[in-house]
Amino acid sequence: MTDQLPATAFPDCHDCARFRSGPAAACLACAAGRLSRPGTGACPVCAQRLCADGRCPNELCRSPRRRISRIRALGYQAGPLRRAIHSYKYGGVRSWSIVLGRLLLGWLEQNLADDPPGLIVANPGYPGADARGAMAFGHAEAVLPAAAAADTAHRWPFDTATPAAIVKTRPTLRSADAQAWSKRVTAAELRAALAVPDPGRTADRFIVVYDDVCTTGGQLDAVAGCLLDQGGAARVEGIVLARAPWRGS
Repeated sequence: MTDQLPATAFPDCHDCARFRSGPAAACLACAAGRLSRPGTGACPVCAQRLCADGRCPNELCRSPRRRISRIRALGYQAGPLRRAIHSYKYGGVRSWSIVLGRLLLGWLEQNLADDPPGLIVANPGYPGADARGAMAFGHAEAVLPAAAAADTAHRWPFDTATPAAIVKTRPTLRSADAQAWSKRVTAAELRAALAVPDPGRTADRFIVVYDDVCTTGGQLDAVAGCLLDQGGAARVEGIVLARAPWRGS
């Protein structure tokens, strides 16, 4: 498939002649060549790089209170992938959702074909003003309809309904770029703000939660806890575009 695409490579996707119509597998193959991807030296629970002694530095993986089964990632948050996500979330280039949706779809086809989820949801954002009074952009939610549009076989159960299967009922503090202790606080605050409007959509299902970046995994764990407790889900895993490399103790 990739030989059908022009030489333009990720993350210069907007210059690609098939920017709005490229096949998911080709887009993933194109991007994969520019990514630093988790491999055998990554934690099997959270995809973080392991320490020299084989230990994962992420405390979530060792926590007896962890609710999410595992978190997987397309790549580490560096280089071209980091620039693409930053352009999408903070640079106002919302058309990136088209490519990111195809990357998600390609990853699902490559990794979960033999263990398909019953529902794929986004880490929910608050649809109104955030904690600073600014109108929030649902960057994670916007990727799911893009992935669904690329899924011409209608194989994957992306949550594109309104209301979503899991919703955020009020604004919470921003988690991005916070230190680990602060992320624990914001994750706890997030858990209290989450709700499942219709448990019938989530009960007894294997659910995959999508987000763009994972640092500690606290937010994804909070979403998993809500889906398990309120939604009656059977199992919850996470998939993110980028795993933030460990930056210290």
